[in-house]
Amino acid sequence: MPQQNMGRTWVEVDCAALIDNVAVARNAAGQAAVMAVVKADAYGHGIADVTSQLSGHVDAFGVATLAEALTVRQAVGKNHMIMVLGALLAEEREAALRSGLHVTVSSIDEARQYCTLAATLDCSCPVHLVADTGMGRLGLLTGEFSAAATQIATMPNLAIEGFATHFPSADEDQQFTEHQIDRFRELCRRTGLSPRWVHLANSAGILRFGKAGGNMVRPGLMLYGIAPVTGSPHAGKLSPALEWKAKVTQIRNLPEGSGISYGQTFVTPRQMRVATIAAGYGDGYPRSLSGTAAEVIIANQRCPILGRVTMDMLMADVSHLETAPVPGDTVMLLGGKNCPVTAAELAEKAGLIPWEILTGISPRVSRVMINNNN
Repeated sequence: MPQQNMGRTWVEVDCAALIDNVAVARNAAGQAAVMAVVKADAYGHGIADVTSQLSGHVDAFGVATLAEALTVRQAVGKNHMIMVLGALLAEEREAALRSGLHVTVSSIDEARQYCTLAATLDCSCPVHLVADTGMGRLGLLTGEFSAAATQIATMPNLAIEGFATHFPSADEDQQFTEHQIDRFRELCRRTGLSPRWVHLANSAGILRFGKAGGNMVRPGLMLYGIAPVTGSPHAGKLSPALEWKAKVTQIRNLPEGSGISYGQTFVTPRQMRVATIAAGYGDGYPRSLSGTAAEVIIANQRCPILGRVTMDMLMADVSHLETAPVPGDTVMLLGGKNCPVTAAELAEKAGLIPWEILTGISPRVSRVMINNNN
């Protein structure tokens, strides 16, 4: 694809890497079903295109909002299971039911409201009952889950399609997570019900605990090629799917004593060749990377960022490059297999987490899907 059509800054998404990462998740989870979590614009990768690419490779899609769910529905059609992982507002529920979305239920009162609405619309509402086993943001408390599930199962127009919970610390606390898994399995057993889906493992959970006693898993970060934990044999098989690139707009030879960017926090200690790059915090490149020794890749070499990151531009030292870049040359800001600057590296330097780096990439950055032959 010609670079001149890419614009000032863009993201390239490797479709093959996405599909390969689904296979890694499925294998790590003992061939459990896979709900691809595509919330937050598919972790910055582009929700409509990502779901279209994955529609034949996963069993369901998980989102955070009604708007995301409707985007996925438009992209993949009516026959795919789409689950809204968070609680819907009352005014959003009718659209969700009309679109055949799976919804979470965290209380008997919420279940009654869905029951009444489904009766009014003359439809069945597929629900997943959430148990709060330690996350503290959604779900029935463990002491009420079993009895509530039994009661909700009798409500007309509701179909209990799943039991779910969420790991708060699968990446940090193995003992707590193992206890959480055991507690959840016991809660499910006590209901006497057998919903089609039981799911609790996120990316960290999959890499450390497999399917964790469920029959479906919910990979998020690992789907995009980043392992939230180390030590798993499956983590090394993941391939980053996203490469973020930008173009050089100017090359300037600055004399010693030249201030660079706002506040002149960097002053050239000698004559330097400096590249201005068409990306900044308005595009999602964190301003907190200013002064952290963050680097970009130009001509296959690391080039340090100079001064403060601005809204639309950043500057890099290219004095050491044997051949000077020219305006229009490509800069790699964040990489997949072709760029050594990882989301984890940028996150550590910026005081963030990789999730924030990916989801922070702004909508004004074009997303381009790269297929094997394109």
